[in-house]
Amino acid sequence: MHGLRPGPDEGPEMLSPTFDLQPMSTGDILDRTIRLYRRHFLHTLGIVALPYLLIIPIGALVGSTLWMARSPRALLNPGLIAVFVLMIVALIWLSFMSIGALARSISERFLGETPTVWGTYRTVLRRTLSLIWAYFLTFLLLGVVGFVAYLVFGIATQGSTLLAVLLVVPFAVLGLIAMFRLLLVTQVIVIEDVGGFEGLQRSWTLMRGNFRRALLIFLFAVVVAIVLSVLLNIPGSVLLTLIPGPVGIIINQVVSQLSQILLMPVAGIAFTLLYYDSRIRQEAFDLEMMAKNLGVSPGPSAPSQPSPKTRPTPPRPTAPAPAHARPAGPPRAYGAFKVCPKCGAQVPNIQPTCVQCGSRVPFGLGKR
Repeated sequence: MHGLRPGPDEGPEMLSPTFDLQPMSTGDILDRTIRLYRRHFLHTLGIVALPYLLIIPIGALVGSTLWMARSPRALLNPGLIAVFVLMIVALIWLSFMSIGALARSISERFLGETPTVWGTYRTVLRRTLSLIWAYFLTFLLLGVVGFVAYLVFGIATQGSTLLAVLLVVPFAVLGLIAMFRLLLVTQVIVIEDVGGFEGLQRSWTLMRGNFRRALLIFLFAVVVAIVLSVLLNIPGSVLLTLIPGPVGIIINQVVSQLSQILLMPVAGIAFTLLYYDSRIRQEAFDLEMMAKNLGVSPGPSAPSQPSPKTRPTPPRPTAPAPAHARPAGPPRAYGAFKVCPKCGAQVPNIQPTCVQCGSRVPFGLGKR
């Protein structure tokens, strides 16, 4: 079973999830998306805003050049073209990094950690080549499907337009399915620390049966994008009219890109939660985390291997505690606990019911 791999500076500390690790419906995913976004608003914006520190200067440079020269030919200057190319390459690289850093940050938040902006980027930097390779293979696959569909459509239109449309529809459906099956590649690479091709394979497996929910999440993000664009682009256009020239162009760029900065975390958080939901449903990730939190594996003080000359002594059996008694302490448990409202027993955060009386012990957002 694929699990979280600690970074080079991380120890064997167990994780205490912010939410109960249970299968989530589409509504649950969107609800938790909004709650996580709202509670960690500034931290999330600090991660996704980094690439836009280059987007805004690029737009301001292009707009100012066109406004001062009054001619599109001004953009053909070799020096200006070189600056554009370098800034665009840096922009693409930073965009990949911000997507991965956002997924890593949300993953740590979901599991009860407290991520930092630099910590998430430092982790993702180690997977830069894997992310680029995975994105390249994804674009290549979708490009091949689109190119074949274009060729089929061009050949079929020589006979009948209706036949051409009917022949292109299967390619469009195939491309759509491939796109949605690969939506979790970023989460897989930065959370499980795997290579690009393995990340594509894992995403394809985890997204099995999730097409409808992924489509609903995507439509939700589109609706939010439309609303934000309408709310923020109108003030930007008004400011550009009131303040003409380079200053107005820069202000308009800042306002227009603000909607993108606010929108990006919505899809990133939702698909990271969908990643964990898929692992819970397909790989019993909740049971894996419960076993870790209850200390099933030996602790650090336990010897790694018994001496070859000494036979280990079997543990003495202990009598079970009565149902009404409260346990003296958790058996080698790590992380926070919640208290059963019925019998007062301590229950690990990831366990939905009390181990003593069987009552359900709800747990919402943590205290972080």
